[in-house]
Amino acid sequence: MSLIRLPLIVTWGLVVLWFLLDVTNLVAGGPFNINWTIPAAAVWLAVICLRAGRGYGGFLSTALLYTAGVRLLIILLAVLGKTAGLDGEYFTWGRNVLFGLVIPHVVLWPVVTFITGTLIWPVLALAMRRRQVSYRGAAMGVVVILLLVFIGLPYLISTLYTGSVGSRRTARDTPADHGLAYEDVSLTTSDGLNLAAWYIPNETGRGTVIYCHGHTNHRGQMLDQAAFLHANGFNGLLLDFRRHGDSEGDLTTFGYYEWRDVQAALRYTVDERGEEGPVILWGVSMGAATALLTAAEEPGIDAVIAESSFYAASETLRSDLSRMFGLPTVPFGFLTSTITELRVGIRINDLDIGRAVSGLDDTSVLLVGGTADRRMPLSNNERLFEQIPGAGKEIYVAEGATHGDIWEMDREAYAEKVLAFLEKSGFVDETR
Repeated sequence: MSLIRLPLIVTWGLVVLWFLLDVTNLVAGGPFNINWTIPAAAVWLAVICLRAGRGYGGFLSTALLYTAGVRLLIILLAVLGKTAGLDGEYFTWGRNVLFGLVIPHVVLWPVVTFITGTLIWPVLALAMRRRQVSYRGAAMGVVVILLLVFIGLPYLISTLYTGSVGSRRTARDTPADHGLAYEDVSLTTSDGLNLAAWYIPNETGRGTVIYCHGHTNHRGQMLDQAAFLHANGFNGLLLDFRRHGDSEGDLTTFGYYEWRDVQAALRYTVDERGEEGPVILWGVSMGAATALLTAAEEPGIDAVIAESSFYAASETLRSDLSRMFGLPTVPFGFLTSTITELRVGIRINDLDIGRAVSGLDDTSVLLVGGTADRRMPLSNNERLFEQIPGAGKEIYVAEGATHGDIWEMDREAYAEKVLAFLEKSGFVDETR
């Protein structure tokens, strides 16, 4: 323990300083990162161990003990920051404590320390002792770990994103719990999947709203919105996307194939129900992106309400790797994207919502975002707004709202904005 006392105290000081700068937003997006101390610490510890006559095994145990001390402090500060509502960029874990906090600091960074130390040790040993150090066993371990880190970890993240592992969430409530009569219906996509959906008829017949839930969610996510617009005269169709809720499908593709799910809902509304009124898509997060993609492909969409859409899937993936997993975007962005494309059969660069919306000449679009949404920042909507042609576009900003929670946090103002947007688009009478 005495060997690591000074390096540990110095690093603790840097970690506390980085924490203070992080939670005060003084280093948001800056060039420095506390993880850069790993190679410097590895060199320092190697020199200390060599001077103390320690071998590779002694150095490795010392380095891992030092890493445990540093990562424990980072975890404690992250918990402190999250509990106190300080919301730093680095000292946090998003919505998943396992993959956002535990795995990076308990598994990933100790592995990085092991690899870095193993590569540095023989060089310093040769320089200081003037003799080579045998580390063939360690080198073999590094090869295995490199494969795990640079192939296994991106593969694991890819499977988490595409829904290949884990159970599904299903709706607990039905429209009946909101006082609405409804029908259980089945939709069939153009690629042969059967999707579960609820159809909520309305005698007023002002039009039909198709509700598109977010990633890992289900059709019940937007039941309250459906009840709200039903009270204002609209039919509703709430579907479970593929690989969500009670629908078929094994993979999620972030909208790449999900637009076919919305297409199936549109075909059901027009062909089977014979609805002649306007068709409006209302989506959240992945559902918002899918709604915009569908509107770019299908001429029968009259309006889109898109809450917290991504601009391009590739940049959101890179942001998530850094924000949620604490991983550098180089090379993990490329590796995760490539593995996902090979596994799922998609091209992530084609999930460019900014490019898609440039074709929405005759579609009214309301872009909705929250000021506290870190995953889908307001800049996404600002860029999308610039790409949408014509005058039938609006932006609504909910102060203090986070990702996927705008309706719950800002319901009254959000609802009023939706009605005003529909009025301006000619779908609701001004008298209501």
